[in-house]
Amino acid sequence: MKTKNNVQKAVLRSAAVIVSFVLISFTVSAQEFWKKLLTHSSFNEIAIALMETENKAELPAETGSESTFRFNLVQENDKQLSLEEWMTKDFYFGMSSAQLENETENGLELENWMLNERIFSPENADEKPIELEAWMTSDEVWNS
Repeated sequence: MKTKNNVQKAVLRSAAVIVSFVLISFTVSAQEFWKKLLTHSSFNEIAIALMETENKAELPAETGSESTFRFNLVQENDKQLSLEEWMTKDFYFGMSSAQLENETENGLELENWMLNERIFSPENADEKPIELEAWMTSDEVWNS
């Protein structure tokens, strides 16, 4: 039993050493990889293009130079709209088969709780009465 535990510990240690060597080799080679990726990628080209456009924007425009851009105006026309057969049929635009009916609501009715004066009396109210404060009538607050 003791030798079995020792063998397991030795195997785990050697596996840990091997894994650490592999990881170290990956990180060392990854430094080269990232360097190559950043120098030969579209990110680098985009950054260079942005820098070039910023530098060009700072240069003063030449006076008296003639523009090489020419406008070519073309007259475009749509085809004449025509009336098609389906547009003249009442089937598509007529009343649907469902008949429309006006809805009526039932009249409001008084219920017993609405007539109970104890519900609406101020003696049963748990709220404090509203008081008028100085800021509510101040011209400075409301005329600014």
